[in-house]
Amino acid sequence: MVGAVGEERVRVGSFSVIDAVAVTRRFVFAAGPGGVAVYDRIAERFLPPASRDLDRELGRDPQSFATQPLTGFGASITTMAGDPVEDALWVGVPGAVITYRPFSGQVQRTIVTGVPQRIVFDRSGNGDALVQSGGQWTRISRVGISTPSAPPVSQQVIVAPTVADLVQRYPGLRAQPQLLLRRTAPNRPIGNFALTAGAASPDRASELWLGTDGEGLFRFDPVFGQGSALPYGLLDAGAGALAPAANGVWVAGLGLSRRGGLTFASTDLQRWRWIEGTITVPLAGVRTFAMATRGARAWLGTDRGLVRVQLDGAQEMRATTRLGGLPDDRVFAVAPRDDGAWAGTGRGLVFVSDSLGAGESLLRDVAVHALQTTGTTLWVGSQRGLFAMPADGGAGRGTVADAPRAANAADLVLRMPIRALAASDSVLLVATDDAVVLVDPRAGAASSAVQRLPALDPRFVGEVTRVAADERAFVVAGRDGVLLVSRSTGARRELRVPLDVPGPVLDVLLQRDAVFLATAHGLLRYQRTGDGLVP
Repeated sequence: MVGAVGEERVRVGSFSVIDAVAVTRRFVFAAGPGGVAVYDRIAERFLPPASRDLDRELGRDPQSFATQPLTGFGASITTMAGDPVEDALWVGVPGAVITYRPFSGQVQRTIVTGVPQRIVFDRSGNGDALVQSGGQWTRISRVGISTPSAPPVSQQVIVAPTVADLVQRYPGLRAQPQLLLRRTAPNRPIGNFALTAGAASPDRASELWLGTDGEGLFRFDPVFGQGSALPYGLLDAGAGALAPAANGVWVAGLGLSRRGGLTFASTDLQRWRWIEGTITVPLAGVRTFAMATRGARAWLGTDRGLVRVQLDGAQEMRATTRLGGLPDDRVFAVAPRDDGAWAGTGRGLVFVSDSLGAGESLLRDVAVHALQTTGTTLWVGSQRGLFAMPADGGAGRGTVADAPRAANAADLVLRMPIRALAASDSVLLVATDDAVVLVDPRAGAASSAVQRLPALDPRFVGEVTRVAADERAFVVAGRDGVLLVSRSTGARRELRVPLDVPGPVLDVLLQRDAVFLATAHGLLRYQRTGDGLVP
């Protein structure tokens, strides 16, 4: 569902670039690549954004998820206006005008000729909308009835001011926002962002809402020259990897936007923070395969090496690649330690110290897809099967003496290519292309007993990308969907692409009250039910 009426499933894309802004007496609407962000001015909180999920409400083919994978509801918007009578948004898209009411989640679609260019409102009567499109005007009632109309007289309609109108009204806008939007940070490129859209609050003098081409939405007082940013959504258009935070989730991008880095989102999706790549470690265009956090640091496995990010202070970033000793620049898995991190690459396993010095490569020329630590053991999921080795090898870490040992099981499943690993309490979840099994990590690699989980059939999700586990549920995710199984009841919940999720699921994070999914279309948050599944 979308809007204020349903937060059981919320999808949030990127809103660093704002293309259009509209304001009503209660809501601020900001359109960007991720759809339309909805901010409640009275409650001072964000509602679930209106996105391409609205297509299902409009009766469109859900295959639009697949045919338009990187665009949001806002991508086709040609004009947008806030309703002066009720808290509704009127949106012009080619061939139609859509009315969206956040309070009820109601979506109303009215067909018009051509491409809407302007939406204004009649001052008389009940404030019908007047839409200019296709060289003619159309009157649209609040119940969606359209009739041809003569061009309105300016004194008889309510017209929302444009950015040019606001600049003319407040000449200081020509210079003040540039000082506000000029971003400087240690070891970051200077960011000069331009205004792209704006709207004035209808009930508060000197309160403007400004959209930018990279810094998101701003609330601005042009009289006193003061403003505050309202970051919302992802820095990058897609989510490639997830990692837990103390009160939320860290999201790494797919390199789909001109700005790249990390995004922090609180579990309730109300607080957001962006950490952009540095001058020396730019993350724009960088695909993140895996991410793990330990203390105040995040380790990112990317297609350009291993990146260490300081999550506090100056937010320093450092990277190591093949030139620094990695066997391959593609890092598919990471397992952090206090003094460094294990990196699973396309051509072997290596330990990288905190000073970013790489040790000797293990499992040479073998692709390592997954890493999982349980106690003092590091489990390695590779193209040649499951291996185990000491996680904290001390002085011998990263040497042949610490070489991984193949898991010895009568069942050949552990000798097949391992796609994903996850651990919870006393179990290790292991996924191959054909099966998901449980391994008792306490038994060690030499006597790994295997328990198959038929309920977690990986063929349902296609190519496996991730598994996840906690005390309540097991999850397997892939290119075709997600499968969740309750550990207490055995109940199953299936999420299919594109009906339930907009595209391939690249990562999964389980929290007490929420399940987060990373996709190329953004971040999805599902509320969890009592048995650990989702509604």
